[in-house]
Amino acid sequence: MDGDGSAFASLFTRHQDRVFVHSLRLVRTPFEAEDVTAMVFLEAWRCRSRIRLVNDSMLGWLLLTATNVARNKLRSNLRYERLLRKLPQCQTLPDHSDSVADTVDQDRRSELLHRAYRSLGRRDQEIIALCVLEDMSTAEVSELLGVPSGTVKSRLSRAKQKLSQLMNPQAGFLPGQAPLRPEEETP
Repeated sequence: MDGDGSAFASLFTRHQDRVFVHSLRLVRTPFEAEDVTAMVFLEAWRCRSRIRLVNDSMLGWLLLTATNVARNKLRSNLRYERLLRKLPQCQTLPDHSDSVADTVDQDRRSELLHRAYRSLGRRDQEIIALCVLEDMSTAEVSELLGVPSGTVKSRLSRAKQKLSQLMNPQAGFLPGQAPLRPEEETP
């Protein structure tokens, strides 16, 4: 790529949809996923000389960068929301209970899966995203992350088992407000 704009445009066209879909799994709205995708490709251009290729592909690097950008965006949003909660509240608010009830009922299973995925540790999220959602081989993921293939396989198995437990309604994972993880609590 080395400063070749047309090569970068080709790279963007080839991978933008996969990076967007991956980002959408990590953030709350499609608009945020678009922002994350844009930031990933900006970072790819900025760091083009230092990118680690796996099987002559940048896709793994792009997906890991999207994970990190999304995590930073979520932390930033949490700080912003905390600040907003400190502001004085308006005394009269319109009753919006019907729209809230409709929103809660829509895509409940999808939201449960999204929360379960986000409750996994960072490495487990990466392994699930790369092996399961992006259909990369354990050998490719092993090379990309710089860990032994057996480690990738055991992390994948553990992450799948945890997701399965979290998706079981009897496990007590209710679609309420998820507690903040330590990395989200940092102001």
